[in-house]
Formats: sequence, C-alpha cells, structure tokens
Amino acid sequence: MEIIKNKGLNKITYRQCYGLSKTRPRNSKVKKRLQTWLKKHFKIQKRLTELPLLVSSDIIESLFGNYKHIIERSPQADMNRSVLLIPALCGRREETVYAQALKEASQVDLEKWEKKNIPYTIRKKRHEFFKNASQKAGKILAG
Repeated sequence: MEIIKNKGLNKITYRQCYGLSKTRPRNSKVKKRLQTWLKKHFKIQKRLTELPLLVSSDIIESLFGNYKHIIERSPQADMNRSVLLIPALCGRREETVYAQALKEASQVDLEKWEKKNIPYTIRKKRHEFFKNASQKAGKILAG
C-alpha cells in the first residue's frame, strides 16, 4: 500500500508489489485478492497512460477540501448546484477555457440543464412553498 500510494501503479511498482505478495502464505486470501487487484489495475494503467496510475483517495479528499472551503463562503449555497464547481477545481485550465465556457453557456441553457438534471433540495422546496404561500395570502388579504 505504501509503495503504490507514494509512487502510483506502473510496471516497476507492479513488480515490486507482486513480488511482496508472493511472500504471503500460499492459501492467503490477501495474497490472492492483492494479485487479482494488481493484475486488473495494471492492465488499466497500461491502456490509459504511460504515467503511473494514482492509487489514493488523497487527491479526492483534497479536492473536496477545496470545495468545502469555497462553499463555506456562501452559507445559503444550494449544494446540488454548487457541486458543479468541482470540475473547475480539477487540473489546470487556461483562463481562455473558462472565458469560452462562460461565453457559450447562457443562463437560460444552464437553468434548463439544472431543471432537468439537478433535483430540488429540501431548502429549495421550502423556499418555493413559502414564496407561493405568501403570494396566496397576499392575494386573499388584497381581495
């Protein structure tokens, strides 16, 4: 685990870990599962890239840490909509990529996409309910 977490999975670390797995007892479930996992993921690594395959949740945890930091600035943020920020935190993008995305995505298109793909949160449902209830009450009092 230490080898793969720190160096990723590639031909060298595959051989190191496979060699270490051979030191386990012949009937060890850990040995069998580790060897199966190594074979499967080494094939994936070879198919995807020449670079080592990252095998750690540290990157994902860091990404969500950055996401939480951004969300903390807006306590009223809608979690479902805010989660769309996560891809913007992945990798390095040129400013022109963001400018192009903002230019090509209209507010109407985003609202249509959101309505289709992101269900209402409880907070959003409550807001709509009370908004409609207050409008109805206003009409009754005015009438």
